[in-house]
Amino acid sequence: MSCADRHGVFVRTWRIARATGLMVRGLLIALLLLDRPDVRLRNRHMQPWSAALLDVMDIGLDVHGELPGDDAPVFIAANHVSWLDIWVINAVCPTLFVAKSEIRGWPVFGWLAARVGTLFIERARRADTRKVNDRIIARLAIAGERIAVFPEGTTTDGSVVRPFHASLFQPAVGAGARVHPVAIRYVDTAGVRSDVPAYIDEVSLLASMWRIAGAQGLRAELHFLEPIEAPSPGNGRSGSGRSGTRADAAGPADPADAANIRVQRRTLAALAQERVAAVVAGGGRSTDGA
Repeated sequence: MSCADRHGVFVRTWRIARATGLMVRGLLIALLLLDRPDVRLRNRHMQPWSAALLDVMDIGLDVHGELPGDDAPVFIAANHVSWLDIWVINAVCPTLFVAKSEIRGWPVFGWLAARVGTLFIERARRADTRKVNDRIIARLAIAGERIAVFPEGTTTDGSVVRPFHASLFQPAVGAGARVHPVAIRYVDTAGVRSDVPAYIDEVSLLASMWRIAGAQGLRAELHFLEPIEAPSPGNGRSGSGRSGTRADAAGPADPADAANIRVQRRTLAALAQERVAAVVAGGGRSTDGA
């Protein structure tokens, strides 16, 4: 093994060791402090902890656009490249995530995710989806709460944005939440898209961490794009007058109302996907506030 190879192994090992130390710290915080329905307490710990994780892995972070405010319910829809995405967003905008149920079984990460309130969903089970949608609508009613989803339903190498699943926008319609499209990009020292963080092709979590730990000059870009106003709860319904209830999550009984809601969530999904895809395809250009 050459000196350069030995140095590379040392750097990777050192970064992962420091990240592991942060994980232990996160476990203790989650165990002692975060089992409470306190949004501000969770955010106060999650933001610096997530930023520290990026720092020990030597990942820079560039933020573009205006961050969501607390004046209205916030529903973030982002493209999905890596397991890092959650920490990248939390480093600047602490958020409660909706994630696929498989993540609950990840070593350490899964337990941490569950402890900080991540909402796990089995999209193949309609009843489970409705139950989670109910919980999302309830969380969006809490002052200062933000909910984030990865509507592609899978990760990519970051070069494309897959269609957004409209069903995941049901809670935004039910709660009348403002949808904030967010584009995530990873670039190298030259500003060229990097696929190093991409969590694809059956790569294990440990292998992905090892690969990321060996990267030099890796940077994450977060582009907060122009928000989309969701229709007010109950808008377009035939006199039901219900909002923020199971009728919103499961869908109203009236066929005309149900059809209207399907159109609303498809419109939100299409607009959000279009804005995120434009940033990814354009290499991050012309995005601030647009």
